[in-house]
Amino acid sequence: MLVMVGVIFVAAWVTLWPIYNRMQSLKREDEALNRQIELKRLEIAKLAEYRQRFKTDADFVEAIARQKRRVYPGELVFVFEN
Repeated sequence: MLVMVGVIFVAAWVTLWPIYNRMQSLKREDEALNRQIELKRLEIAKLAEYRQRFKTDADFVEAIARQKRRVYPGELVFVFEN
């Protein structure tokens, strides 16, 4: 009887161990994907804020344009590069 219980226990362990490992792997993958989703949500929020500022804040638009080396027509600009 003891041998029969032992065989059943070993058979159950051999059958369920790969399933358990797969479940743990899927949990880790799910957590990684949820972190990526949260990072993308933050990025989207930042872009939405930029979009709103582009609509309402002229100084912000000018600052971005100046970073991209855009100038007003007829404006003289000196650019120093290393």
